Amino acid sequence: MVTEQGPQVFDRTAALASVGGDRQFLRELVGLVQAAWPAVLADIRKGLEVGDLRVVEENAWLARTAAEYVSAKRAYDSALELELMAGKANLLGVERATLQLEEEVHKLQLVLSLFRCSEGSHEAKFAST
Repeated sequence: MVTEQGPQVFDRTAALASVGGDRQFLRELVGLVQAAWPAVLADIRKGLEVGDLRVVEENAWLARTAAEYVSAKRAYDSALELELMAGKANLLGVERATLQLEEEVHKLQLVLSLFRCSEGSHEAKFAST
């Protein structure tokens, strides 16, 4: 689903193309990505709290990969920035990038939930015909 912020939050067309147009597979992939976000963000926060930027960097890479799987450019860009700041041991940059990633993931989670609901109703419509 594309929101008023544009396709950068979630580009449904690109996401569908990345899975060969398989709507069911994309819906499942979106569910997996959604389920992973809380743990990834919690691990980033824990790493930041204890000053372990290696943990932050590794989880930023996971976040970037998850965002890439669902064609979420803004979350991808935020995760990449966090990964780079952690790699440079730039604590202030890490703190800012963490906040930005959390904000983008929050938006993305809402949009992905709408997508899953709309795809679920789309499937139910075709199953009943």
